Amino acid sequence: MTDTRWIRPVLLALLLSPATCFALVCTEQGTGSSVIQADLGSTVAIPATAPQGTVIWRSERFNVQVECYKDGLQAQQEEIFVYLNPDNLQIGQGIRAGLTLDGVDYVQSSGRFSTGQSLPVCNEGDANIGACPHITFSLALSVFIEKFGPTPPSGVASDLLNYRLLQLDSAAGINPLPGYTLSYVINNLSGLRFIACDAELQVIPETIDFGSIGIQDVAVGRVIDRRPFSLVTNRTCDTPFSLSAQFKPVSGSVAGDFLVPVANDGVGIRLVSASNGATLPYNQPFHLADLLGNTSSARADFDAELVWQTPNPNAGAFEAEVVVDLFYQ
Repeated sequence: MTDTRWIRPVLLALLLSPATCFALVCTEQGTGSSVIQADLGSTVAIPATAPQGTVIWRSERFNVQVECYKDGLQAQQEEIFVYLNPDNLQIGQGIRAGLTLDGVDYVQSSGRFSTGQSLPVCNEGDANIGACPHITFSLALSVFIEKFGPTPPSGVASDLLNYRLLQLDSAAGINPLPGYTLSYVINNLSGLRFIACDAELQVIPETIDFGSIGIQDVAVGRVIDRRPFSLVTNRTCDTPFSLSAQFKPVSGSVAGDFLVPVANDGVGIRLVSASNGATLPYNQPFHLADLLGNTSSARADFDAELVWQTPNPNAGAFEAEVVVDLFYQ
């Protein structure tokens, strides 16, 4: 009886001890949400013939406003990290996921890297934990899936419904409680499928020449000249699919809807749809074509508009380059 009375308090103390371990909490500022969802939205087709490293899907770019704090007192400053693949899952076969953070691509399937942010020490008492410091910062990120590794014979890229790509946490490691701190989840991975062929793309013409432009009647925002071009796509097999595309600058800088040449910032180039006049922002996917049923080719027409950017432009030649990325569905 004596031994039993001594053993019980010891066991009780051990069971209660984890309650003294406080965790880092990060949420989306304003909403308090601890999960950001990136939804494939529909099926995504992956050409089996595409080169390794081809990006087959990319989410929209998020500028996430993050708020972090500790749910208890901390005796030292805590650095905040991004942990990749916190559930240690294989995303699928023939694919891998990547993260673009502040313009840098990360494609490793595990590991961590610092956000450059830290929570300061809190010296408040238990009764005043609410007065402990909160920090807020911004993360500019998007996620992507690229072709990587052997194509699975079944054509099924993943049997996962959801994949948690990252989690914010402290240097102490990953909190095992789901939903406790900010995570980024890709949904509907079961919609990924491999197809037997890819699409051929022609840009007509491949080079747009605005010729000589006189520096006269200059007004910021006025269209100086407009030149047409087209994207023509063909599929080389019977597999039906749809295509999205994006215009990705290779040289020049993006300012809003304009691509501004490096050598001359007095002008900017804006791309618009010839069918409805809608502006097509750079680095943002748009629907291009449906190559379904008996439709094996399609043509989409556009205009490249040259627009004044400054009231006092400088004379001189200019050039800018753009590539067209295709995404299959």
